[in-house]
Amino acid sequence: MALMKKDVTQELINEIETLSQDCNKELYNKIKAFIDVYNKQSLENEKITRENRFFLKKWDKRNILEFDKKDKIIEQQSRLAAMGEMIDAVAHQWKQPLNAISMMIDMLKDDFQDDCVDDDYINDLDETIHLQIDHMVTTLNEFRNFLRPSTKNEDFYINTIIQNVQILMKDELIAQNLHINLDIDPEIKLFGNKNEFKHLFINLINNSIDAFNEKNIQSREVTIRCYEENNNIYIEIEDNAGGIPKNIINHIFKPNITTKPEGKGTGIGLYMTSQIVKKNNGSINVHNTDDGVFFTITFRKANL
Repeated sequence: MALMKKDVTQELINEIETLSQDCNKELYNKIKAFIDVYNKQSLENEKITRENRFFLKKWDKRNILEFDKKDKIIEQQSRLAAMGEMIDAVAHQWKQPLNAISMMIDMLKDDFQDDCVDDDYINDLDETIHLQIDHMVTTLNEFRNFLRPSTKNEDFYINTIIQNVQILMKDELIAQNLHINLDIDPEIKLFGNKNEFKHLFINLINNSIDAFNEKNIQSREVTIRCYEENNNIYIEIEDNAGGIPKNIINHIFKPNITTKPEGKGTGIGLYMTSQIVKKNNGSINVHNTDDGVFFTITFRKANL
């Protein structure tokens, strides 16, 4: 996953802050608080990232850090990268409804001057604005839940996690013209950290997006299946992005392994995916198909 596109994100947030001043005070205060947290967290993230890069360079040169220490650093780097992309995504997702609300307020001023405003007009406007606000609040809550550190393990439905991921990645999926096919038993539950499993699916979907872009493939599909069989729970993710090179596929779950040009990829995403699976007593395998790549994640139902 790419690190935060700081300039673009800040520009969007500045625009959102300006637009939100035309909205109701409660929503404006929520957005302003989020922006303040974002600015504070950005500075902290930059500091942590610089420190982590220093330690990783030391490890590469002298091999003085223990493996578990490096794993923790890689995990933190992955989380910071995800946080940057999520903040960028929420800025994009808020921009459209805020623009719509701002436009409706401008129209209200003009219509009032033209004596077109009556009770029905106000009721329709109120309903439309609240629909936009509800969408923003739902999106905000989803992003907050994703970014909030949590060590809590609990039962959850796989289907619900996929729906959460689709909300988080909505704009990216549209921009990439990526269609996700779902074939998931709605009754299947897992036990674990929900946010870690969201990271797992986001990493795998982003892996497909990168492959589609590298190979300039226009017809883009990712299929996610989940089913039970022989006391196992299987999660399958496949795409039509052309597959992983043969010289890399057997090492794809190791840290710092990437098919991307230098500076374009971190080699962290699939490694962290494999660590999440192992942490939950599962296994992950990968093979190429005629059209793309096929990941299979297996959990023993008795262990969940």
